[in-house]
Amino acid sequence: MRVGTRGSALARRQADLVAEALAAIGIPTTIEIILTAGDRRAPDTEWGEGAFVGAIEAGLIDGSIDIAVHSAKDLPTAEEPALRIAAYLPRADPRDVLVIRGRAAATDADTSPSSSLDLLPHGSRVGTDSPRRAGFLRALRPDLEFHPLHGNVDTRLRRLDEGATDALVLAAAGLIRLGRSDRIAVRIPADLLPPAPGQGALAIQVRASDTELAARLAAMDDPATRVGVEVERALLAATGGGCRTPVGALASVTGSRLELLAGFASSNLPRAIIVRAADDLGRRDEVVRMTLQRLADEAVRAIEDSGRAQVIVAGGEDTSAATRLALVDRGVIPVEVPAFSIEVDTDGELERVVRAAPPWDWVVVSSANAVRALAIAAREAGCELASAPSLRTARWAAVGRSTAAALGAAGIHVDHRPTVTTAAALGVEVPLEPGMRVLLPRSDLADNALPRQLAARGAVVEEIVAYRTVEAPTASRGQLRRALERRPAAVALSSASAVRGLLQLAAEIGATDRVRAIPLAAIGQSTAAELRRFGLEPAAIATTAGPGGLADAVVAAIHVFAEVP
Repeated sequence: MRVGTRGSALARRQADLVAEALAAIGIPTTIEIILTAGDRRAPDTEWGEGAFVGAIEAGLIDGSIDIAVHSAKDLPTAEEPALRIAAYLPRADPRDVLVIRGRAAATDADTSPSSSLDLLPHGSRVGTDSPRRAGFLRALRPDLEFHPLHGNVDTRLRRLDEGATDALVLAAAGLIRLGRSDRIAVRIPADLLPPAPGQGALAIQVRASDTELAARLAAMDDPATRVGVEVERALLAATGGGCRTPVGALASVTGSRLELLAGFASSNLPRAIIVRAADDLGRRDEVVRMTLQRLADEAVRAIEDSGRAQVIVAGGEDTSAATRLALVDRGVIPVEVPAFSIEVDTDGELERVVRAAPPWDWVVVSSANAVRALAIAAREAGCELASAPSLRTARWAAVGRSTAAALGAAGIHVDHRPTVTTAAALGVEVPLEPGMRVLLPRSDLADNALPRQLAARGAVVEEIVAYRTVEAPTASRGQLRRALERRPAAVALSSASAVRGLLQLAAEIGATDRVRAIPLAAIGQSTAAELRRFGLEPAAIATTAGPGGLADAVVAAIHVFAEVP
């Protein structure tokens, strides 16, 4: 088997570890070195998401290699559906460490107290190209000067010793694997500097179609590492961010208990945010949702007295957390006003199709709410979503990134995502054959276009109401009144339901004219079209999908409004 990897010393060492593990289960290998975009970048330029992964994944897809080895933290949150992670080796130390010029290794680095950061003299220069590391450490030590310092581990150690900086922040796992743990001065506790999602773990990737190889590699998979990495990456994906986002996470499994530590550090916050959540392992999707909600709540509390512009976030009760976090990161105070609520099916019909129906060929999911409804139904049936009887062999299609993130949080591999994040593209592009059975869990407000498209292509479609959307919930009337008293600078609208719900709430409290006078930012063209149906022109429309795109549109709407005479 040809194993593809980058050519750095650390990447080679990681590939050797995988080759040794493969040899132990009877799979001989050769190592193929692949030059990635991250390796080709100019010195002292920052790298983007997937910079160290794309070329290796391309080699898998075109067949020039059979197995790829990645640092799990480098993998994009939007996974390539044609590929899958067949195994994770047992995780090494996930923490970050300080390497200080001229200082020998600590005598007891594993138990260094938080005060060990005092080893850095006042005003020390710290080289790191990670916004996450700089953000959390700046919150602990505002006196430190952070500056970009790129390159592989050996390059950064050499530049440190040459005096280019006073200290480095590196991953403990990399130094240990290279036999350079003697350079570690301090291992920074995860509750001070939460690691990058997936840090310390090695991901072994294969083509999704190579089912026999994947089954053999499953013997190498470490279940606790897999759950931890998948949960951490699901949280990062749910924020709408990538590997450059200042979010850290570390999940741990103890028996049947899952605990998730997470943090958020932004230059617009007076302090870093650290939260924890825990629940049964079978409720991993709920742990991710709860953690994101707590991150957003704490971030808003930290900025709400700053005097900055305030923005109404009109979405669902469970869907606005990522948008609020993105707005805080842009220096805006979000004010949540749920314009609709979600009621998950409780009449047993969804449980029936999860547990008792014949196996489905495809499950086509057009919203994160549908994923949550399926997960709840699976738990009611006494199993996890990935192992539900009728879904165990199904392939999964997700309309976009947030839906894929919700499936990832439930431990589901996404087999297909459309080229454009729309239900129409999903209906055209899902790889179907005539006679295939398709489960389509949806909202009660969904139109019939998607099931008609699938049926026209020969699929046998069972469309089922998985959840009900209640627009303009009564409890939100008071929230809207209070939000309007704060003189909001804009409104963020996350869906057509949010448009209808907000306008209905405004009418119910006699504030229609006030709401219509506020600049409105729409998450996409369908939301903008719904605004125009009510005679409203959006001040800004997101140009990229997800919470970050909506947050950018809000900032644009505020600026446009401010420039109007």
